[in-house]
Amino acid sequence: MKSSLRLRVALLIVALNVTVGVVALLFALRQAGRDREATARAFEQVAFSLAGNLVDTVARQVDPDAGLNVARLLAWESWPAFADALVCDHRLTRADGRVLLGGIAVNPLGRKVRDPGADEQVIFNGLRRALDEQRSVDAVEGGRAMPIFVRGRLWGACWFRLKPPPLSTDLITAYFVPAFLGSTLLISLATFFALRRFVLDPVSQLAQAANRVAAGDYSVRLSESPSQDELSLLVRRFNAMTDQVELLNTRLEQEVRRQTEQTRRAEAAAMTQRRLAAMGELAAGIAHEINNPLGGLQNAVERLERGDLEPEKRARYLELLSSGLERIRRTVGQLLRFTPRRASPEPLSLLAPVEDALALVRHRAQRQNVSMNLSDGRGGDPAELRARLEALPPVEGEQHELGQAVLNLLVNALDALEEAPPAGGGRIDVRLSQEGRELVVEVRDDGPGVPEESLPRLADLFYTTKPPGKGTGLGLGIVHQVAARHGGRLELRSKPGRGFSASLYLPVLQASAGGRPEGGVKGRERP
Repeated sequence: MKSSLRLRVALLIVALNVTVGVVALLFALRQAGRDREATARAFEQVAFSLAGNLVDTVARQVDPDAGLNVARLLAWESWPAFADALVCDHRLTRADGRVLLGGIAVNPLGRKVRDPGADEQVIFNGLRRALDEQRSVDAVEGGRAMPIFVRGRLWGACWFRLKPPPLSTDLITAYFVPAFLGSTLLISLATFFALRRFVLDPVSQLAQAANRVAAGDYSVRLSESPSQDELSLLVRRFNAMTDQVELLNTRLEQEVRRQTEQTRRAEAAAMTQRRLAAMGELAAGIAHEINNPLGGLQNAVERLERGDLEPEKRARYLELLSSGLERIRRTVGQLLRFTPRRASPEPLSLLAPVEDALALVRHRAQRQNVSMNLSDGRGGDPAELRARLEALPPVEGEQHELGQAVLNLLVNALDALEEAPPAGGGRIDVRLSQEGRELVVEVRDDGPGVPEESLPRLADLFYTTKPPGKGTGLGLGIVHQVAARHGGRLELRSKPGRGFSASLYLPVLQASAGGRPEGGVKGRERP
């Protein structure tokens, strides 16, 4: 049979109350019988003594010649012990079967205290009988009638009813108060242990198990009880829930691992695609930078092969050959600096990768009629600008990664200007400066910009605002990863129609105790 927890607790409390109450009642009734007998005996003794005093007092207040001294009788100090009384002389007559008072009759306590339902004829008959039989008569309307003799002669009679003895509180104090206190204590203890057994302990176990589940331990199980109360059902449901959670968590972990692996493969493929696109940009830049001097070199070689050149022209053509080969050498050197290598981070000037990236996209900017400018935001002639840029403190990093990051920012700006070219071809401003303990490379264009709600997601991998097939969503994501690996950050700012700005912040390399960066500063490498 299924019983609820509240019913079991209620039945336990009721059973304890009934048990304690019955035991206390039986004991109290037994003791009450004994106390009643003792009280009755004491009351009889008091009643006998008061009756004698009353008769003696009335007899003393009677003068055979002057009659009853009522005033002194009423002043008797023992009247408060009586509930009702009637004093009369012997002149009681009968008429029509009724007894009538014919002489002195005094109600010392007043008739108003007499019970309205009392039958006075019963009292008068009792008085008449006490006079006739000259003895006391009991059970007269709840009282007693007694004859009164004065100097050996029958003068009259009196009837009285004593007040019942006051209810003693000793019985209540002695038995019911301890029983009540004991019952309260037992009920409190029983309630506590019942709640602890059926509620507190199971709830505490549930709370501890829930904390373990919240901490990631899905193997926790509680011992189940065969009972069908609410908490037992709750424990069974909790175990079933943890079974489901553990199963779902296992499946989720497997699915996460599978999806993570797929994402990594997709990311690797997308990265490869992005690197191929970057290689296309590099190849186009290299081809442009090499093809231009190659035409002049070929022409100079053809002229030198004739052998009829004057010494001045021969020297000039040889100089052209040397400058063209030097230009090709510089271009190949820029390419090598963008080639990934297994190298540890080292101190380097940020100006070098910025200039290399600008050189590799300059041909595309010229093709799109986009002007590119490098500054530090302070103005001045080119010589002063160059000196300030070279005097900037170094950063610690890998040159090819930083160059690729700047190249991605430039390509991103050129893509935006190509998609929506402004009047005049567009403009890209590259600012390299120091702000506190950081160097900043800011690439700003005057293109269409992007909506503000898209800014927080632009650095996410695979997110792009370009039409399908036009972008991979990896350019700014790669820059963000490079910044994070170098202890920096990427900040993006834009408003629709007001251009786009990407700022790469990198920490300045802290100087050693000698005042110089440890390991020296890496500038441009020779290929």
